Amino acid sequence: MIYKKFVRPLLFLKDAEETHEQTLSLLSWLGFFEAALEALFRVEDSRLEVSLGPLSFANPVGLAAGFDKNGKAIAVWPGFGFGFMEIGAVTAQPQPGQPKPRLFRLPGDQALINRLGFNNEGAEAIAAKLEALRANGGPLKIPLGINIGRTKVVATKDAAADYLFTFEKLFPYGDYFTLNVSSPNTPELRDLQQRDHLDTLLAVVQTKNRELAARRGGKEKPVFVKVAPDMDFAQLDEIIEVAESRQAAGIVATNATAFLREKLLTKIDEPGGLSGEPIKALSTAFVRHIYIATKGRLPIIGVGGVFTAEDAYDKIKAGASAVQILTGFVYEGPAAVKRINQGLVELMDRDGAKNIRDVVGSQA
Repeated sequence: MIYKKFVRPLLFLKDAEETHEQTLSLLSWLGFFEAALEALFRVEDSRLEVSLGPLSFANPVGLAAGFDKNGKAIAVWPGFGFGFMEIGAVTAQPQPGQPKPRLFRLPGDQALINRLGFNNEGAEAIAAKLEALRANGGPLKIPLGINIGRTKVVATKDAAADYLFTFEKLFPYGDYFTLNVSSPNTPELRDLQQRDHLDTLLAVVQTKNRELAARRGGKEKPVFVKVAPDMDFAQLDEIIEVAESRQAAGIVATNATAFLREKLLTKIDEPGGLSGEPIKALSTAFVRHIYIATKGRLPIIGVGGVFTAEDAYDKIKAGASAVQILTGFVYEGPAAVKRINQGLVELMDRDGAKNIRDVVGSQA
């Protein structure tokens, strides 16, 4: 494979974040050639179509939040075969994030460690960008999710208002929203996973959701909650209860982990969120638990260690209706989504499944 043998080694010679930003700049330019990229990388097969509540995806593989934080390359992601995409995390105020270096590759583990810290241009700047891109409400080729985080300088007690500002600014432009209460890189952010804090946050966001939908004469936007893998299932059950009671659209499971360092082959002493192969089994266990606990009522987007069709299939069998990739895209390259979708079709053929929806939760 050309990417793994020749391109990736060259990319990995440079600082990880510098390479990432240069790649995003190139990808933003490649948006002009999106149709040509689709011809190379998109897999069209009705058996791959999935629905999560009101959301419909042509295939179950999405781009995870964190790769294109500021929505620089939105126009190009359909060309790489994604069924949906998620930008962000976006915060109410622009912020630079943590001091550099703050992104590290672990090739021996097929992993990344990041402590970026919600570096982004802020809600108002990104809203202006999305308004121009959507041409005052015009459709995108694939659904767009917007991941919302808490501004670093905002206290936990004021977090709901902070999220609400971002949600209202971006409401017209997202097909769905994800409340990120689980990044390990913003101090005290994970406190928002506690029952009372999460209930307050979801209550105000959903109230505003209904208000904005009524004002615009449209529908409410699906709101997901993204959870951390660094909790026990008892706490996860509390999150599930709150999500269901506040009519969240589903759960994104999971964010990166602050732990699991003892299992790494790479000797590295850097704090931050670990993503990729080392968290694959853990995130799949979270997906399975959520599916069983809700008896499949609450849609799940599975994230963590998805590199291959088998990885995606395992999460779908555990209960995920869709999956997202980030680290897998870095390591597998531009054809990653194509190979996953082609592989999913082959796995369905092997198992006699008529469509990917039939596979969801089949081994939960």
